[in-house]
Amino acid sequence: MYTEHKMLIVDDLDIDRDILREIFENDFDILEAVNGKEGIDFIKKYGKDISIVLLDIHMPIASGIDVLKFRQTNPVFSSIPVVVITINDDTKSQMETFQLGATDFITKPFVEEMIRYRIHNVLSTRQIEEVVRERENLRVKAELDLMTGIYNKVTIEHMISKLLATNTTICAMLIIDIDDFKQINDVHGHLMGDQVIRTVADLISRYFRKTDIVGRIGGDEFIVFMSGLPSMDLARQKASDFSELFKYTPDITAPANVSISIGMAISEPCPCSYETLFKQADEALYNAKRNGKAQYAEYGMKKQLIPVQSGIRASLLLSTCRDVRSAISKVNENTRLLTIFSTHEAQYFKKEFTGKVSLLYIDISTRSDDGEELLTEMLDIDWLQHIPFVAICQEGNMGQYATAIRCGTVDIFPAPIDTVFAKRRLAELS
Repeated sequence: MYTEHKMLIVDDLDIDRDILREIFENDFDILEAVNGKEGIDFIKKYGKDISIVLLDIHMPIASGIDVLKFRQTNPVFSSIPVVVITINDDTKSQMETFQLGATDFITKPFVEEMIRYRIHNVLSTRQIEEVVRERENLRVKAELDLMTGIYNKVTIEHMISKLLATNTTICAMLIIDIDDFKQINDVHGHLMGDQVIRTVADLISRYFRKTDIVGRIGGDEFIVFMSGLPSMDLARQKASDFSELFKYTPDITAPANVSISIGMAISEPCPCSYETLFKQADEALYNAKRNGKAQYAEYGMKKQLIPVQSGIRASLLLSTCRDVRSAISKVNENTRLLTIFSTHEAQYFKKEFTGKVSLLYIDISTRSDDGEELLTEMLDIDWLQHIPFVAICQEGNMGQYATAIRCGTVDIFPAPIDTVFAKRRLAELS
């Protein structure tokens, strides 16, 4: 019946082991131990192959109680049913073994029909439990994205649709996309690309509320659904802060030039369809990408720039490197720092910040060339032409140093940036 499985009999009496072996030798591959210590050694060696343990309580060296206590600390053994061998009037031992996790017991003197019935019942119950557990595992796996462990596209759509159909609270849907993901794969390889996806998924899961629904909807695109919001401003703050996290946090386990864009749509306290809200969030994501990436955009809202307060200086930083952005943000503690990722994005600051930016930082440290093309393109922008600039060059790259000097830089910060050095140099420039 169970011939492909092993039965471990742990009993110090030869006669007891002989009787039990004779009863079950046609059903199991029998292992025999004469004390608890030997039984534990067998479990350590054959644990995954053992289907059931018949365990005497009173034995020398290590008792059955000792074996059951070991079972509580061993993940493999804890899943193996244990049937205790006892005597009819040993109620105290029987209760203690049940408290320690024993599955059932058989009594001496042995009655073959009763023993067979109990063992069959224990194993049948275990098989049913394994089937139920496996079905539950398959159900969970079917709902999750295997790479990241968060919900997959089918599950996320079903869950959000169900909530939106009867929605009575302020809700927000965020679509989060990794910028230039193809380039990550091309430059760093697919293993790094997979690592970036897992890193972003983990950060999203840890950053948003436990009540928020988080999923991966394909490739490098993720979704977050926030319901029960006290105000729309909370959704805006969470989206903005998460975008900033990727701009300025230096110790994220992903390449320093990785950034994310976010598109967000907010729903009033009324029923709404998943398709409608998704379409709106997707359109907002497109706007975030078009406006320069590495930012969030909200559906139906124009990009709003926070004005520079009177008496506060502003600096403009062009950099795709998170480590550089982090360092410059620390250097410019008393200055409003405006960060852009491309020369194209600089045009969005023209109207609000012309005449208010006193210093440019142009990062060419990650360029494969000497940086002349980027510097020329940046310095040709009309409203930036008369603003002094600091070039951020790769340390020791004399080609970049020469280009920066030729283009008129007022100083050079070597990357990686020493913030103490940079602060001192900045003070001298002032």
